[in-house]
Amino acid sequence: MHKVTCIQPDPQDWQLLEQIAMIDQQAFGEDGISVFNLSQFTRSGSVFCLALERMVLAEAVVLRNLHDTGAVIFAFAVDQKHQGRGYGSLLMQSLVEKAEAAGISYFELTMNPENRATRKFYSDKAGFRKKSELSLHPHKGEPRWLMRLDLGKF
Repeated sequence: MHKVTCIQPDPQDWQLLEQIAMIDQQAFGEDGISVFNLSQFTRSGSVFCLALERMVLAEAVVLRNLHDTGAVIFAFAVDQKHQGRGYGSLLMQSLVEKAEAAGISYFELTMNPENRATRKFYSDKAGFRKKSELSLHPHKGEPRWLMRLDLGKF
């Protein structure tokens, strides 16, 4: 039986990075992260994915703050074919565990509050709270909220 695991891909594993980039583009369109940039983020230990063998189910990019003990979740998405199966919650739980072990005290991210599925996931399932309203997305014109999760409360 195969087990779903949270892994950090190798910066030269182009097969996994292509899958991650595809999932990111599904979620964020033109704002999706390219394979080249994912490779660079991977070199610094910032890319995580939930995988079943060599099939990526969900991905995240976490950037540690330089000025304090927090981190920004720069990208977080579940492959459209695998949504609604708990993979987002499993990836978030893995990120929280890894962050706490690394001394990270909180996560922040931005989201479109009009996206009901995203809002429900971050607020209801993952425990993020609205920290502030931000200006509209510069290209999409969508509202943005800054969300925060103090670790140890997931």
